[in-house]
Amino acid sequence: MVMVTELHSRRVVRVPDLVGQPLVKARLVVENAALAVDAVLFRESYEDHNTVLEQTPARGQMVYEGTRITLHVARRGYMELLPAIYRRSDAVGRNIVRDICFVFEHLFGSIEETLDLGFTYYDPLECPPHFLRWLASWTAMVLDHDWPIEKKRALLKRSVDLYRIRGTARGLSLFLKLFIGSEPLIEENRWPFRGFRVGVDARVGIDTVVLPPVDLAHCFTITVPMRFADVTPEMVVRVHEIIRMEKPAHVQYYLRFAADEGDAQLREFFAIGLRSGIGIGDEIVEEAEEGGKGGGIEPGRRRPAIGDDEEEPDEDTSPGGYDPRKKG
Repeated sequence: MVMVTELHSRRVVRVPDLVGQPLVKARLVVENAALAVDAVLFRESYEDHNTVLEQTPARGQMVYEGTRITLHVARRGYMELLPAIYRRSDAVGRNIVRDICFVFEHLFGSIEETLDLGFTYYDPLECPPHFLRWLASWTAMVLDHDWPIEKKRALLKRSVDLYRIRGTARGLSLFLKLFIGSEPLIEENRWPFRGFRVGVDARVGIDTVVLPPVDLAHCFTITVPMRFADVTPEMVVRVHEIIRMEKPAHVQYYLRFAADEGDAQLREFFAIGLRSGIGIGDEIVEEAEEGGKGGGIEPGRRRPAIGDDEEEPDEDTSPGGYDPRKKG
């Protein structure tokens, strides 16, 4: 049942035409078509070396993505290197020496292909993915296991340039640009919070936070031109790791993201003089006990809140029964 579900979830693709193409190009076409190369078999032919002669399945067939394709490529064989006496065939056209040579050619064919493409192992954009960490060790570049492959290749390509300007605002900006795809804004000797100053900056949670002392001569802020809602938690962690790795050890930083368009106000914070009423209008009043005990308030009546206009007393409460508001 599980296998049937997986087959229905896979896309159906068309097998591309690979006959007549070099083996290297045929591998790229197969990979771009969401297929895979199962095996490469050699066949004696006078065509150019490693030219595809036949493919299975044939071109134009509709198969599921991930289907493996077998390629038959042209090879002259090791028979050309032997004397003519070993090239003779028997009465039915068989040659045991040729068969043995083809066995060795299949065994060492992958080694020859690796040697032919040896120059690609020194290019970060073309080398195999498993070779990136070894190539990064040449320049002591630290690559995280969880980083995407394309990010690793781009950083390795500019690793020498990054080392020349490491520890500077330009170097950090270039590193983040290669990783996130956008150039951040770095402001040196700037800090977003100036501390609690009565009458100037005293809005708790808006422009005043509790932080250790910060020296403006050794701090900077980084503004990433991306909305925080569009960034994954994993991306935020990786950006922090890059900043700690590339900044000077004694410097403090503050990371923030681009604000949303429009005027946004943080309503969830406590601001003195703006939103400092605590529990106004939300009091819970219990019913007074019978017999007048408890000093409660009548059920259904709200306790007067701060700032509510108090009602004038109905009875005379002044000392001696004298009310100054009454004349005579």
